[in-house]
Amino acid sequence: MTTLYRQDSSSGKRRAGTCEFSSMPVPPSIIRNLLDEADPSLYVTSPVPWRFMLFSGEGRQLYMEAVRQSYPPHLADRHGSWAAYQYTEAIPAHLVVVAPSNTQEDHVLSAKAWSKRFCILAAEQGLHAIWKMNDYQQHPVFMNLMGLTSKEKVLGVFHIGYGDQCGLSSCVALGKPASELMTVYDHLV
Repeated sequence: MTTLYRQDSSSGKRRAGTCEFSSMPVPPSIIRNLLDEADPSLYVTSPVPWRFMLFSGEGRQLYMEAVRQSYPPHLADRHGSWAAYQYTEAIPAHLVVVAPSNTQEDHVLSAKAWSKRFCILAAEQGLHAIWKMNDYQQHPVFMNLMGLTSKEKVLGVFHIGYGDQCGLSSCVALGKPASELMTVYDHLV
């Protein structure tokens, strides 16, 4: 479901693959500034804006409970304690990105482009911002516990925290640089 995070007992940091989160909280003002700078309105043509739900501090318990209750019973039993640790201790903040679902616009591609910009801006602030899109985010129980209506949908969730930088490769899919995909026509053939 999500990237495995584990406690590194020697350093006291939490790992996400090759990324590490510290236990230091992320101030909501930092995330507000990132949202303003990343400006999702540049990526969306819908007249109804996206909205954002930040779960940090004790609020992470609410997020974890919504995730846990959306799991099928066999997974909740098997992964419940792991999820509790992930969502309430290992990850300092969760930013849920919500879009209107009753418009003609498909927000998925816009969210993908915007999430890369947000991730890069977060990295410039010394933050990891790991974008996740999972099935549980559309589960009716998750939606209900998040207070979302049938006219909304979750585009994805950022798991955010400070830590040693894992590089921009976690933000940007690796591939050919765009400049290598350009063909130059500067003369007649």
